[in-house]
Amino acid sequence: MKKNKYSGSSFDSFLKEEGLDAEVAARAAKRTFVHQLEMKMEKQKKNKNVFRKALKSPSTTERVFNEHTGISLDTMAKAASLVNCVLNIRLVPQGHSKA
Repeated sequence: MKKNKYSGSSFDSFLKEEGLDAEVAARAAKRTFVHQLEMKMEKQKKNKNVFRKALKSPSTTERVFNEHTGISLDTMAKAASLVNCVLNIRLVPQGHSKA
């Protein structure tokens, strides 16, 4: 069977070829973390002031909630604990992350 001449490689393979796959995965994980954190905050009626007090730094608090991935696991774990959660990190074989 002939491949569709109008289709190219997958977006995942494009990212890998460009060396962007790890960065995109990290940003997606961070966005997921922030989304989950915000949902827990809303449910528990907490605001960023709780984080500012606990993390003892407005700039650290902003790094937790912004799109940049340059925060420590320790900071992420502290943020998770402020909404009564634990940070869980796992390795997933490539090609199985959509499960």
